[in-house]
Amino acid sequence: MLKPVLWTLRALLITLLLSVGLTRTALAYDVEIGLKAFEEQDYQTALANFTEGAMLGHALAQFNLALMFHQGIGTQQDFEQAMQLYGLSAQQGITQAQFNLGLMYDRGEGVAQDYREAYYWYQQAADAGSPDGQYAVGTMNFYGQGRRENFEEALRWYQEAARQGHRDSQYNLGVMYLNGLGAEANLTVALTWFSMAADNGSADAQFNAAVMYATGRGTDRDLVKARDYFTMAAESGMRDAQTQLGMLYASGNETELPRNYEQALFWFNRSAHRGDSTAQFFLGRIYSEGLGTELNLPMAHMWYEISYRFGYEQAVRAMNRLRSEMNPEQLSQSQLMGLRWMTQYAIRYPSSLRTTRDAPADATVEASPPINPVI
Repeated sequence: MLKPVLWTLRALLITLLLSVGLTRTALAYDVEIGLKAFEEQDYQTALANFTEGAMLGHALAQFNLALMFHQGIGTQQDFEQAMQLYGLSAQQGITQAQFNLGLMYDRGEGVAQDYREAYYWYQQAADAGSPDGQYAVGTMNFYGQGRRENFEEALRWYQEAARQGHRDSQYNLGVMYLNGLGAEANLTVALTWFSMAADNGSADAQFNAAVMYATGRGTDRDLVKARDYFTMAAESGMRDAQTQLGMLYASGNETELPRNYEQALFWFNRSAHRGDSTAQFFLGRIYSEGLGTELNLPMAHMWYEISYRFGYEQAVRAMNRLRSEMNPEQLSQSQLMGLRWMTQYAIRYPSSLRTTRDAPADATVEASPPINPVI
């Protein structure tokens, strides 16, 4: 899925503050006072300084004052004032003002949502070399917002932004080349862009690159690289990556990636406690067979039951098989642990508990599937 157009205004101000250093020699008016005050969170002084500069027609002062009104920093939030000031600054060629003006039209802030007007201002910023503007133009072409859907144009603008290191543009290029959108499908090129975005910190790109290395799509199969990219995504908190990393360790082999049940247990635990039914099921397998840990039938039964509650159909058969090996005391212990776990989960994630179901009745006993990658 492509990344939506979402930016944090405070981050945009930081970007501007960094870029201002290149042009400060041209600013005879005391905009330095406002910039320094803002950095020190003295917003009253910053507001007064930027207001003075804006009244004098100073483009950067207009932009900074607009940004303070836009986000309600040091003053009451006022979208209409922000839009007017962005407009004045944008007409003087301040690229970030052009982009932010497009953003306000895009979101319908202080004005009725207008994709055509948003596209116009994004285009101004893009033509001036703004990677955020180029990304926004690419995204609007992709989704047909403000103009007809045009994958070729989307691809072109994503490439412009990606060459400047824009992470989400790099990721979206990977998606487009993977699916043949705007260009002929090319898995090798897709992997190149995913890898660039992954190295830039995109968890989605890290996951996709890992899948491609694990399955040998667009490249030779390389479980070590797959592990490395899954680890990056897993450490950033991506639940699916945590599960897949557990699968990779549980199904390893001596020639490519050594099997490591301790690591599998660690990563399955991480995702299982966040509601991943596959990880919950394989935790049941690990505890029921003592793989990398001590045999623990009550714990195994608990995870099988929880996995079923979260939608993993095969768990009920594994659970019924396990019941035949457990005594009443172990079964009671398992049910008590499961109740405690579900209670704690409901406190942490109250809305997601609606998707769970009741504990299953007995089902026909069938063998559990082997631990193999389910990427």
